Amino acid sequence: MQLLSQEWSEAYTDVWNNDETIRRKLKRFNSVFKYRIEDKVNEVEPIILVVESGEITYAGPESDEYKVEFDMWADTQSWEKVFNKEISVKKAMMSKGFGFNGPKLKAMTNMGSFERSIQLMIDMPNIKI
Repeated sequence: MQLLSQEWSEAYTDVWNNDETIRRKLKRFNSVFKYRIEDKVNEVEPIILVVESGEITYAGPESDEYKVEFDMWADTQSWEKVFNKEISVKKAMMSKGFGFNGPKLKAMTNMGSFERSIQLMIDMPNIKI
């Protein structure tokens, strides 16, 4: 399935919401994440994930209803390196192939959970970028 497709966002929501570790760690966490493939924005629409009390309550196209707090993007090659496990999640998040905007203190406070959320993506089978 295509990374960031509607099919993917529904499957990822299930994976996230069924992961007891991430839900427990983020039980007091609320935010809106935006993910995109920088060099494919015309082919693969960015998606947002709305997280409320540690669970994804909406995953899909951007909507005026939600204000994005964390924006994460990378080009195809950088996403592929992560999904092929050529670089670690932590290294990817720090590499210049990835971009990230959002409140730094909130991100640092929840870094373990952010890493876990990306790891859940990577562990999903048959993802195409």
